[in-house]
Amino acid sequence: MSQKDLLRELKNTIKELSEEKDDLLTKLKSKESRIKQVLIQLEQSVDDVNHCGKKIREQEEEIKELTAEVKDLRKETEANEETADEKETVQEEKQD
Repeated sequence: MSQKDLLRELKNTIKELSEEKDDLLTKLKSKESRIKQVLIQLEQSVDDVNHCGKKIREQEEEIKELTAEVKDLRKETEANEETADEKETVQEEKQD
């Protein structure tokens, strides 16, 4: 091979490597962009999960409060029924 052939081959190799480098840089930028998108989606998902957890805790507190209210109302109702039963018994005894 002559020196000119070697020089031509070297230039072709440099050109091919430069094109390959550009392609790889383009792919790298594309992948980095996709990674950023996925990270943003992940952060949003984490925020959504945290928000749902907070809402669940709030609802559990509300359920506890409502359960306590129901228990209190049941006790009051039972007490009122017992009082009403006692009054009926007293009235029945008076009638006898």
